[in-house]
Amino acid sequence: MWSKKATVAAFVLLLSLFSLNRAGAAHMPTGSPSVTSAPAGDDLVFIHHSVGSNWLYAGLETALLVKPYIDERNDISYGTTIAPDPGRPASLGAVPGDQTNMNHWILWFNDYLGSIKAQGSATGHNQIVMFKSCYPISNVWSDESGSGDPFSAEQTLANYKAVYRHPTGGEYTHNGRTYYALEDIFAANPDVLFIPVTAPPLHYAPADATTNENAHRARLFNNWLKNEWLPAYNAAHPGLDNVAVFDLFDVLAYADNHSFHPNRLREEYGGASGDSHPNEAGSDAATVRFAGAGAFLDSTWAAFVDADPPLPRPIRQYVPFCTQNLLGDATGFASSLYSLVRLRPPWFFCH
Repeated sequence: MWSKKATVAAFVLLLSLFSLNRAGAAHMPTGSPSVTSAPAGDDLVFIHHSVGSNWLYAGLETALLVKPYIDERNDISYGTTIAPDPGRPASLGAVPGDQTNMNHWILWFNDYLGSIKAQGSATGHNQIVMFKSCYPISNVWSDESGSGDPFSAEQTLANYKAVYRHPTGGEYTHNGRTYYALEDIFAANPDVLFIPVTAPPLHYAPADATTNENAHRARLFNNWLKNEWLPAYNAAHPGLDNVAVFDLFDVLAYADNHSFHPNRLREEYGGASGDSHPNEAGSDAATVRFAGAGAFLDSTWAAFVDADPPLPRPIRQYVPFCTQNLLGDATGFASSLYSLVRLRPPWFFCH
């Protein structure tokens, strides 16, 4: 029987644990309320537009579905309607699938994360989340030094970086709501492998779709994301290995020092066609680099599950630890206590 003495002891333990990590923790989106019913997800969802669709149809779809660690491949794209998570605003409007610009990602992962995880999945859990903006965001207008605004549609380096990292490590407030930079969301969801895919480059002919300066800034951002931001994320969260950046831009673009068309879509991939959608050859090249045998996705998954060959990792989710569980029976308390001691910190307390 669950005695008063045991209840008091448990409450003291709860308070001591709570003091370790209390600031702002209740608001961190995880998209899942319970650890006990977490499904063994092995599905992939891809948030994309037309370049992503062409890539899938040109061979990526087939390459993904032969992977032993992917059961289903699901989509969020043009026309996809998806509900925000409980208590969160419909910040992306009536048709969220139409919104994939850089400033939309902070809204996607703060307001719709639970729906992203569940989208189209028979198991209720997409364990791999890929997301990609379309080529227009590779026209980066300015450096705009400063803190940046992750909610702004202005295409600047500072704004792009602010989506992934808060300049002072804090929280954002937008329309009266608390928002977290993507690195905080990713760290709070170690059961998901997040794969940002950089936007493709723009074409150079017959009329140039960008400028040398703007295209160079696109490469600067992509290099920052994979060479600076990602290593810093991994250093801050050792052992998670739940984020990997696939640089599609680099696969498809001429080099930064190209004599005539730096950082533009290569001619063999459609750069002189007047259309910035990569052609089939470009999609094929991206598929080989991303999903070929032993390529990016295989090595990324192996690191994620800490196994070779890759095997699904147990689902580990951050869950609310509610004080009302202390007043229930021993089983209820034990289940909640398990959530604290089994999972990695930080812990998130409901209120």
